[in-house]
Formats: sequence, C-alpha cells, structure tokens
Amino acid sequence: MAEWNDLDRELDAWRTEGRDATLWWRDDDARQMTPALERLLGLSEEAGVPIAIAVVPLGAEPGLGECLSRRPLAAVLQHGYAHVNHAPAGSRKAELGPGRDAETVLAELAEGRRLLAPFDGALPVLVPPWNRMDPSLLARLPAIGLEAVSAYKPRPAPEPAPGVRCANVHADLFHMKGRFIGERAVLELIVDHLAARRKGMVDRCEATGLLTHHLDLDDACWAFVRKFLRRTRDHAAVRWIGGREVFWP
Repeated sequence: MAEWNDLDRELDAWRTEGRDATLWWRDDDARQMTPALERLLGLSEEAGVPIAIAVVPLGAEPGLGECLSRRPLAAVLQHGYAHVNHAPAGSRKAELGPGRDAETVLAELAEGRRLLAPFDGALPVLVPPWNRMDPSLLARLPAIGLEAVSAYKPRPAPEPAPGVRCANVHADLFHMKGRFIGERAVLELIVDHLAARRKGMVDRCEATGLLTHHLDLDDACWAFVRKFLRRTRDHAAVRWIGGREVFWP
C-alpha cells in the first residue's frame, strides 16, 4: 500500500522529466443539490480544482442545473439515463450492457441528452452507470449527440470509435459494497497509474482520474479528498484539468 511520500516521489519524478502530471476529478450519481454535493463543490472551489459531475438525467431536478451553473469549476456529464440495473440475475450490474435492445438503449440516451440540454456546462459525454456498457453502442453515440465516454481503468484507446473520445478514471474510493477502501489503497491506485503513464506502460496522455460518489462519503473519505486536493494542488508537477480539456485536450 502506498503512502503520501510515495505520491510525492512519483510527482517529483514527473517534475524531473519536465512533464505535467495531469489529474482530473469525476463525481457520480447526482440528481439533486444535496448537502453532500454542496460540500463537495465547496472543496472543489476551496482548492481551485475543477470537477465533473455525472448527472442522472431521469429525475434530475431543475434546481440542480441552476446551482451548478453558478459553479464555474463544475462541468456536467451524462450518467446513463435512469441508473437502473437491467442485467440478468447473477450478472454484474449494468444499465447499458449487452442483452438489451440497442434501439431502446439509444432512445433512452437521446432522451437523457435532451433532459440535460438546459444544464449550463453540460458536455456531450456519457458516463455509463457502474462503468459498464455494450461496446457495440460506441460507434452509434455520435448520432444521438454524445461524443465521448468515461468509465473506469486505463482507456483502451483515446478514440475507441470514430468521433468518440474516451477519458476514464482510475482511483475509486469505494469497494463494491460501498465502503471506503482506505487512504493507502487509493494512493496506491493513483501512484500506480501515474507511474505506468510516466513509463509508457499505459496511455501517457490520459489524465489520472479520481472517482468519488458524494452521497457515500464518510468522514474518512472527506478528510482524504481534502488532503489529496491540497497536496497535489501545491506540487509543481501537477496540473488539474477539467471539463472539455479532459476529453478534447
């Protein structure tokens, strides 16, 4: 498990090589402005770090869009359509997985795009619920106005289908059962991805992504996020990027 000093050493290595260690932050499952989301956006503004909020279109309250429009560091991504599991019993959860009629899925996503159109700062980016989707859908996303996707783990390619960009996240704070994995485990995920980028083992140009779920953060998570933002913001090698630059650098 990594320590804070391991993160410092890795970032120092980036600085020695004269390269920017780009980072980005995605938070999932927003439907309304809650105290937890207010607190998360406050951390973003306090640190001066951009954040991308993945909003579930169906059931998203208009007031959420109004609140986010007043947050210049916040971008809006589309988090599926309804965040409903359609996977067969015994399979991993998925809303956009194989087995569903593609036309139905695409119609839902198009409706989700329409619902988020009034949100200022809404980008044409799809975040599949549970970070899973049928790969055959990728090539059809531009036809419904979606031009990028974001899931989990190092991306297979910057453009997995014509006209579709990809930028994933790499450090999820939670176990599948919804528990914080711990400070050292998160640091290990971040350091490992940064090191793999620096050594050319994965796409060097994909920014290292932090993933949070504001509704699930406990005291330890809040403390970690605050410390991580401050520690990285103050390092000379780090450049936090957000919104459009993550997907279209």
